[in-house]
Amino acid sequence: MHGAQFVKLASDATNSTYKCIGRHRFALLTFASFEFRSAAHKRKPVVDKLSNSRRKITPASIISRKGRGAPITLVTAYDYPFASYAEQAGVDIVFVSDAFASVGMGCDNTLAVTVDEVIYHTRAVRRAVSSSLVLASLPFLSYTTPADAVQNAGRIIRDGGADAVEIEGGAELAPTVRALTKAGIAVIAHVGLTKILSARTGSYRSQAQDAQSAIAIMHDALALSEAGAFALVLECIPDRIAAAITELVPVPTIGIGAGGYCDGQGLVTQDMLGLFEKFTPKFVQKFAALGEGARDGFRQFKASVESAAFPGSAHTLAIEDEKLDDIVARLNSASNGTPY
Repeated sequence: MHGAQFVKLASDATNSTYKCIGRHRFALLTFASFEFRSAAHKRKPVVDKLSNSRRKITPASIISRKGRGAPITLVTAYDYPFASYAEQAGVDIVFVSDAFASVGMGCDNTLAVTVDEVIYHTRAVRRAVSSSLVLASLPFLSYTTPADAVQNAGRIIRDGGADAVEIEGGAELAPTVRALTKAGIAVIAHVGLTKILSARTGSYRSQAQDAQSAIAIMHDALALSEAGAFALVLECIPDRIAAAITELVPVPTIGIGAGGYCDGQGLVTQDMLGLFEKFTPKFVQKFAALGEGARDGFRQFKASVESAAFPGSAHTLAIEDEKLDDIVARLNSASNGTPY
């Protein structure tokens, strides 16, 4: 039984209820009774040894890290500077997420993002990245049919330079994922809290909080991985549900607010660096306070200009007296009708 090694049954296995999820059989137990051996199932710390000759991250290399090696890292980027910083830091996946609508453009949600906008931002990221894998979102309503998905994903790959596309939804998207992979497009599937769900419900609440929702997300994860997705993003689901999915699926899982049992972790850059303060999800840890640093810098600039401290001699382009005298003489001559 998949997942048995990290589950201790509260009662004899013969008393457990089993339900078929795809071709897998999984014990439907009270998740509160799960006992995780964290030493075995939370990924162990890895000493980072970056080099200037880091190997190119590919879908195959991501797959190879399922359950072993360093946990996978994912951050978002929408422009050249931040993509450069992520590349230099050795982040595995630089994600051009449609979240740029919220954290970069001030929109209330991501539903208005277009394929052209994703391509525009992906091009900037691609110019900065040589080793990290560039992942780009398929925006809302750009994959309503498998044919639409292939056409729009093809543009993002061909014109934007992405290495793979991210698609959000459930098991109903399995035919679309199969069509994308058949066309040669690498896919990361995103389950749990998705833009499709938020558009339908108007809510951004965490998912898998009851048996029906948890089992549905497990089914989604299995269906999309079996359809050809080379990794799964699990967003806003309880850690032990994410652990169960991680054990069930053959591909790596990357958690965004899904606890420490996944094969990797991801965050939105503006959230983790303190650049977006309108709302911070509970699961976000801030690793820097760049927003406050930016405000301080702007305040100092304003004060320096108003006090005439800036620009000083160190920030001024000077001209030699002789050259200035020549310019003045030529201008005086011109005023008398003599050409320069």
